[in-house]
Amino acid sequence: MQLKIRGFNLVELMVAMVAGLLLVAAVISLFATILKANYTAMQTSRLNQEVQLLTDMIARDIQRAGYDANATQFLAAPSGSRSSFYFDTATDLMSETATGSGLYTCIRVRYDNDENGVLSSDDTLVYSYSSSSKGIKQGTGTTTCGNGSLISSDDTVEITAMTFRLLPSSQVSGARALQLMVSGRFKATPALTLNLQRDIKLRNDGY
Repeated sequence: MQLKIRGFNLVELMVAMVAGLLLVAAVISLFATILKANYTAMQTSRLNQEVQLLTDMIARDIQRAGYDANATQFLAAPSGSRSSFYFDTATDLMSETATGSGLYTCIRVRYDNDENGVLSSDDTLVYSYSSSSKGIKQGTGTTTCGNGSLISSDDTVEITAMTFRLLPSSQVSGARALQLMVSGRFKATPALTLNLQRDIKLRNDGY
């Protein structure tokens, strides 16, 4: 008795090929989605790391503002006598975004870095936002706003804004606090942005 061997006809082969192609397309689509999600996560991580790093650096220096190794001599000094390192909001917050806005894009801080009680150029830091360079600049001594060296360390991230303001709850003298706002975005994906806000208390105040 002969057995008939029957194969697939053309229609069945075409259906099988289409089903296989759909399966491959689904796998490729899933793989592409995973890659895109991982890339976005990487971009977000780099952006957050860079903006956080800059915010931390500036915040630390603001907290040090006013430190004077010889500050105790001002305890018995006449009223109004101040250290050379004193942070004066009237002169050390600079480049107001608009008259009366209370927002500034430049700050000068002084602290006794070498602890000799004498103000030198290395004891003065100036941080300012550069809109042309899309970054934050740092200078020393008599550096003016907009000058100095860029401190951004990642070429894939640009800083879109940096502002300072004296918190309304702060006293004009005594225990004061500033609010620092830094905004950035990923250059390759401008829609990916990050805004960080930090309230910073001046620890060495009132001298």
